[in-house]
Amino acid sequence: MFFTSRQAMTSNIAWQRHGCYCLGSQQYFNMPLDKAVIGCQDDWNSLDHFDPTSDTRRLFAQFNYLRTIYGALQDGFDLVQRGNWTYQIQRPGSNGTATEMGLWSVSRAAIAGVQTLNGVFNDQVWLLFMNENVTQTYTYDCKQSLWISSPFESNTTVQNLFAPYETYTLQDSLSSFFNNSQAPWYGCLPSITMEPFSFKAFVPVDQWVPPLPALTRYVPGHDARIQVEAGSANATSLDISFEFNTPMNCDSVTNAMSFNMSSSGIGGNVTVLQSSIVCSNVTNPILPTISGASFSVWSWSATLQNVPDGILTIQLDNPASTLANATTTGVRITSTQRHWCTHERLYRLLTRSWSGRVPPPM
Repeated sequence: MFFTSRQAMTSNIAWQRHGCYCLGSQQYFNMPLDKAVIGCQDDWNSLDHFDPTSDTRRLFAQFNYLRTIYGALQDGFDLVQRGNWTYQIQRPGSNGTATEMGLWSVSRAAIAGVQTLNGVFNDQVWLLFMNENVTQTYTYDCKQSLWISSPFESNTTVQNLFAPYETYTLQDSLSSFFNNSQAPWYGCLPSITMEPFSFKAFVPVDQWVPPLPALTRYVPGHDARIQVEAGSANATSLDISFEFNTPMNCDSVTNAMSFNMSSSGIGGNVTVLQSSIVCSNVTNPILPTISGASFSVWSWSATLQNVPDGILTIQLDNPASTLANATTTGVRITSTQRHWCTHERLYRLLTRSWSGRVPPPM
């Protein structure tokens, strides 16, 4: 039996209509078909899915941005397994094939004398990853054989390249860094907590580079449908907000916003109600469901007025962060499609993005 897993990206009712799988599986043991058998009942499947605020998009953009900064992540061929703290299990239906579970420590660097890297930083990068489906804390004595080994010298402070960007100071191990039984020693991580299926990438703190500004959330939401009663007081107004992964310049976000309206001709020119603009820190962000993805720290919100029926494109043209020389590299968002529907107006909110300046997501 052949299974295919494909999700339409553009809005298409056909993908919802044939979204209920009914055949089961003889090949895959206890295959979790939960959502697949009721997909035709889920209206989300017929929505547009080009969402620039999605966790996966931001995470892959960060992957590729880091490759432009750290040469080892782009081209380093020297992959060294520093250690693993794992155990074997037998999963039901695995026919006796064991699965290794736990934590791995790996470093990646250029092959000395063979490779020349071209990143901003070309030293090694330390990677930790685990494959357990529960949050797990790994704690080991740095003077014992199971110590969590790093490729750096002890007393080095390292910082995670992925959210939440935490730092650790490495302790002395009993392994000589220059293999001469003397100090300095290889750095040891005495304890670390890993969330389910999580990963971390560490560099010395003086080589750490913050992530590029990115949209993390858009309200009312990507391809959301909002019904407004004809003749209601707020029939031509719409509250919107944008959240970012880094503090932004409020005036820059406001000035970077422009509108292109494709409408039925009923209504006026879309404008931002200046007195409604609120810029603030996000104190209780919605955390991403994927390990390492950035989360909201700052928001811009306001009310749009004179919004007619039709398709509204909102463009954020490189709004500036409060970080030096940082912008969103040209985010364009297509938002708000409104249709007449008998006596109601149906708002359909779409978002898209475009990246056009170095360093681009690849």
